[in-house]
Amino acid sequence: MSKLVKELMIDKFVKVYEDDQIFEAVAKVAEDCETLIACVVDSEGRLKGIITPKELLKAVEVCEYGVTRRPFFSGREVLHLLSSRYARDIMSAPISVKADDDVEKAIVIMLDKGFYEVPVVDKDGKVVGEINYFGVISGSIEHCKRE
Repeated sequence: MSKLVKELMIDKFVKVYEDDQIFEAVAKVAEDCETLIACVVDSEGRLKGIITPKELLKAVEVCEYGVTRRPFFSGREVLHLLSSRYARDIMSAPISVKADDDVEKAIVIMLDKGFYEVPVVDKDGKVVGEINYFGVISGSIEHCKRE
């Protein structure tokens, strides 16, 4: 029997506004210490994008050291990072699930994108929480025991 996202989600998430400076986004994630992604929202709370740990680390590296030493970054990407100032500059496209979606949809996103958590939005696209790796695996322990 499948589970719904609302059965395993938490109502906690890191909220970052599009116009927040990058250092503010980094500080909010660091202060939280429980979630890994930042949900970039507009003034209405609607999900506009996400900032992943990889994007945060790249931004910190450029900020702290003035350059990135990763050979897989293209020149264009380095220039973009050097000129980025706001959350909207480093965010990825919004990826989310709804509370009434099957948990399997969240698992597919996590596996395909390499995420450990996915924002949960309501019908209006407002962030209401997240579903994460720990919730999924802890919610499946009893089922796995029976198998």
